[in-house]
Amino acid sequence: MYKLLSISESEITRYVKLQNCETGEEEYCFDDSDVRYDCQDDFAFMTIGNVYECKILLFDCRIISAKLPNHSCIECRIVNNNLSIGNLAVIQIESNGNTYYIAKRDIMHYPKNSKLFLAYSRKDLIQVNGVVAPRLLR
Repeated sequence: MYKLLSISESEITRYVKLQNCETGEEEYCFDDSDVRYDCQDDFAFMTIGNVYECKILLFDCRIISAKLPNHSCIECRIVNNNLSIGNLAVIQIESNGNTYYIAKRDIMHYPKNSKLFLAYSRKDLIQVNGVVAPRLLR
C-alpha cells in the first residue's frame, strides 16, 4: 500500500510521489495513464493523502554487474517470473522490502535464484487499486 504524497502535473503526463506504508520508501513515479482511449480508466481518481494499492514498473531495465553510485539501480531478487499486468509480461522483484515489476522483454536471460543488480531509467505507475494503465491494455 502506498500513500500519495504529491502530484506534479504537466500538459498530458504527470509524476506522482508515493510513500510505501510498510517500508517508508518514497517513490517518484511517471504516470501517463491519462494518455488513453476515452473508454479506458486512468489514475485521475487518486487524491493526495489517500492510500492505494499500487504496482510500480522499473522502466528500461538492464542487468548490471554491481550497484553504481548516483544511478537509478537496485539490488533485488526475483519473486515471480511468470506474471502479466494487462498485456505486459512482467517479472515481480523485491528490493529492501519493496515490490517492483520489470518487463520480461527487458531481461530475457537472468540467473535463477540469485540476487541481481538492475539499472533502470525511471519508475512507472502501472496499476492502482486494480485499474491497469491504459497503455498496458492495448
